[in-house]
Amino acid sequence: MTQKKTENGDETVVAKRRATELSADTRAEIVSLREHYGTRQIAKRVGWSRKIVARVLAEERGEQPQGQQPQTQKLEGFLEQVESRVKMGITVTRTLRELRELGYTGGRTILAEHARRLRSQLALEPRKKVKRRFETRPAEELQIDWSPYVLLIAGQPVKVRALGCLLAYSRKLFLRLFRDERQPTLLEGLASCFEYFGGCALRLVLDNMTTAVVGRLSGGEVLWNARFLDFTRHYGIEPFACKVRDPDRKGKKEKSFRLVWDDFLKGKDFESWEDLQRATAAWLDETPDVGNLRIHGTTRRVPNEAFAEERELLIRLPRERFGVFELAIRSVDQDSTLSVHGSRYTVPAALAMRNVSVRLYAEHFEVLDPHGRIAFSRRYASDEEHGRLLIDPTHYAAVPRRPHNGGSGERLDQGFVKRFPSLAPLSDGLKLRFKGLAHMQLRILLRLVDRFGEPAFVAAATRAQDYRRFDAGAIERILERDHPQLDDADTTAPLGGIGPSLLGEVESASLDSYGFLDTAAVAAVTETTAVTDTTAVTETTAVTETAAVTETAAVTETTAPAQKEPSHGA
Repeated sequence: MTQKKTENGDETVVAKRRATELSADTRAEIVSLREHYGTRQIAKRVGWSRKIVARVLAEERGEQPQGQQPQTQKLEGFLEQVESRVKMGITVTRTLRELRELGYTGGRTILAEHARRLRSQLALEPRKKVKRRFETRPAEELQIDWSPYVLLIAGQPVKVRALGCLLAYSRKLFLRLFRDERQPTLLEGLASCFEYFGGCALRLVLDNMTTAVVGRLSGGEVLWNARFLDFTRHYGIEPFACKVRDPDRKGKKEKSFRLVWDDFLKGKDFESWEDLQRATAAWLDETPDVGNLRIHGTTRRVPNEAFAEERELLIRLPRERFGVFELAIRSVDQDSTLSVHGSRYTVPAALAMRNVSVRLYAEHFEVLDPHGRIAFSRRYASDEEHGRLLIDPTHYAAVPRRPHNGGSGERLDQGFVKRFPSLAPLSDGLKLRFKGLAHMQLRILLRLVDRFGEPAFVAAATRAQDYRRFDAGAIERILERDHPQLDDADTTAPLGGIGPSLLGEVESASLDSYGFLDTAAVAAVTETTAVTDTTAVTETTAVTETAAVTETAAVTETTAPAQKEPSHGA
């Protein structure tokens, strides 16, 4: 029996040497041992790998080593794809998954060896400093950070910002892509993260992003942004800012970004933002052996399975979500349009020539009516639509129509379904029941939207739809019962042109600020009381004298005919 020794005296098995490097004595020993032992025992005795032993025995029998030629042939048809992915820095795991989608039937070993040979031509990265590892208890820590990427969306390079949130114990990851890193976007992403996990950890670890950290005092104490601090108090989570230039404090989160890029985003083209969000959700929780369904390299557990132990320990969410929107004021023009982020949108005609409140979210916005209800909500314009006027015909349903000129505009029922996709059965039911008068029912429904707001209308219409009550009157009764209005607000703007923009809306309650005029009026009445009394006496005397004259004249006129009656009789 022979053994291979290194210079340090340690035993080693050289698995990658070819069988031709073996001496004649070692070959003869392998062949002689074959009669009594299997390849595993022979490998231990001669100090060579099992593959080398099997290859020697196959060559002695005059056979091709088992599995060598077929595996090589399986990889030959995909060499170009492997080379392109190695140059892009894509991992072997992702390369194997994508090649199998193209028809590759080989294993991981030969693919990894071929990729390793290709990578050997690349320059080695400099060694990094030693890092200190630590672990946390379940539901104790949530690490978050931003990472920018440039992706191809609809064939155009677009810079996106990925918000990653990682539970440190289970390694379960939340990922969402945005267009910016503004504070409302951060708060909306964190609120969505908490809802995704179903709760909050005790501590929120982040770097010194300006949307959360204003600065630090001389002693190192963190000065938090007031609104961010209100957000953390609302959810009961304690914020913790890492030291400046210390990304290793949240190293678990930093490493997950490399996984996101190497295993998901690198080299991909997406049709739209919606396609990107769908692909993100699928990679995260719907694709086997990737994302939260893979076996984590450190814990050797599937994150989703480890999260099952951590979920019950998370802080429960409050009843209401924190207001993560940015509130802005917009002026609605006479044509019932307003501008948001460089694009113009139509809004319900009842809001024309008014100043309205607009809630700006990361991916959509909401327009409020004078009662504070949501009158209109939609996603922001896509990159192709940016800068255009986006018209919703249903917003003009309550406006008298002009004579038809033969245009090819969108039908009212089509616009209604486009605005409320979930109410398509209701639209179909109205057409079946009311035939040619269905458009009148749709106009009534759209006026109800203006009166009660979109959320209340959708809830009432959905209820009527579920009970197959295809009638605008039934929906109106539901709304009046569930959402009684204190008064019927006048939807006509008090001013035209640019008046609302300059002066704003004048509510009836605001007239109380003119109460000082009542005090001035009382003083004026007091000063003129004497004059009023004198005038009253003078007027009374004049009236008395006039009345006396009038009565005397009346008596005279009455007496004269009475004296003539006897002679007339004679």
